[in-house]
Amino acid sequence: MKLPILTSDLFFRAISLVVLVVGFQLFIARLPSLQKETKRRWQHALTGHILVQSSYILPKSVAIFLLLSTSMGMWVWRTVFPKHFYKAFGPLLRKSELDGTQYMPGAFYFLLGTAVTVWMVDGWTIPRYAVECLALADPVASWIGSTVPSPKINKRTSVSGCLACYVTAFGVGHVMLGDTHNDFITLSIGALACTVAEAMPFGNDNLNIPIITALAVDKLGR
Repeated sequence: MKLPILTSDLFFRAISLVVLVVGFQLFIARLPSLQKETKRRWQHALTGHILVQSSYILPKSVAIFLLLSTSMGMWVWRTVFPKHFYKAFGPLLRKSELDGTQYMPGAFYFLLGTAVTVWMVDGWTIPRYAVECLALADPVASWIGSTVPSPKINKRTSVSGCLACYVTAFGVGHVMLGDTHNDFITLSIGALACTVAEAMPFGNDNLNIPIITALAVDKLGR
């Protein structure tokens, strides 16, 4: 991928996006009235939506460059200034992210997974859909799975969560895929791929969901 040439207008859009995404993370982290998991779900959903909306004002090359640059910046921050990193994002981090079991937080993989998805699939329609599935279907699955009792599929996945994921992804597809891919078979393939990716007992949802969902719709959908 060639490095994008940033005009003053594109530079302003790019910087605005980075400030918006990082600033939003810090804002959510400091809300005193929300529980940690609720903060994480809102942060997850709204960050994904911000990234999708930014695709309407940024070329793909610029978007990929920004996503990878921000991911790298987050890694440098975590590695070189860990105390400042934990102070800034600690209220959003899970135990495994705080104790170092998982070195980088979910937001890092969210940005990386989005970048890979945008790079692998032509056009914007399918990547937008896949990222919205990550933004919405994943937290809905987590919420329903933790509140509606049902049999467990594995340690972190339940039947109710998977059903919620499928229904949400199907609805997202109906809204996001437009006339070209908006048929029952394609919507079902995308929803199933999203659900399988979310239910995997290995890997990171923020990588699995957008990449697998986008590739399934791109290669198997009509």
